[in-house]
Amino acid sequence: MAKGALKITKTDASGQIHDRYTSSQYINGAYVGGTGGDTSQTGRQLQVQVHINGQSSAQGFIVRQKGEHKFLVQDASANRGVCTLVNTPSPAAGQMNILLTLNTTSANIASANIAGGATSTYITYDTRSSVTGPVASPRLGDYIIGFTGAAAVAQVTAINAVGNVTVATSGNVLGQTGVSISTCTYASKITNKFVYDFGTDGVLSDNISGGYNPNKFRYHLAAPDGTFIQAQYA
Repeated sequence: MAKGALKITKTDASGQIHDRYTSSQYINGAYVGGTGGDTSQTGRQLQVQVHINGQSSAQGFIVRQKGEHKFLVQDASANRGVCTLVNTPSPAAGQMNILLTLNTTSANIASANIAGGATSTYITYDTRSSVTGPVASPRLGDYIIGFTGAAAVAQVTAINAVGNVTVATSGNVLGQTGVSISTCTYASKITNKFVYDFGTDGVLSDNISGGYNPNKFRYHLAAPDGTFIQAQYA
């Protein structure tokens, strides 16, 4: 296996499971990091949304890594193809995503009337609830999942204050108080212990192209906590 390549959990003919864990570290009820592989196997493996060329978008799993941002994947209908990681909840043909949950909390949601011309609403973290996860507040471009009456995944389009953001909406939203939400993003790159988003940490990655490093997180296949974000799993 190439250095930095994602481990793939496999079950042999005798039923023995190989490469199920990335290390012996078991913290806050979960092993550090995660692996690819068929999600029907015992344990937890990364679950991905894939859109294999010629097929429909569907949930699937990673068969093998093909490049830093590309994987051979299989969908729920056993179709296989190579897909590239993208920063969208709706991958196009040849694309895939890995959902990352940065935190969970409760929030108050403002109402929005699409018939009246509304194209957005805003959410405010409910101060009666704590934020669980290493990211304290939604960032521009992140996605909010959990409130009802609008798109299932609403993108943050403006930061109004800490814990108060504007999100785009494509449906009417009723005012809601104390609703459970998750702040999420998508992976641009993933290893067995670390995952990277499509943002930037502000540090130049080199002095030639002027590129910036994406944000880097420790992750596990469990709910986010103070140290680890959650990568989607099954």
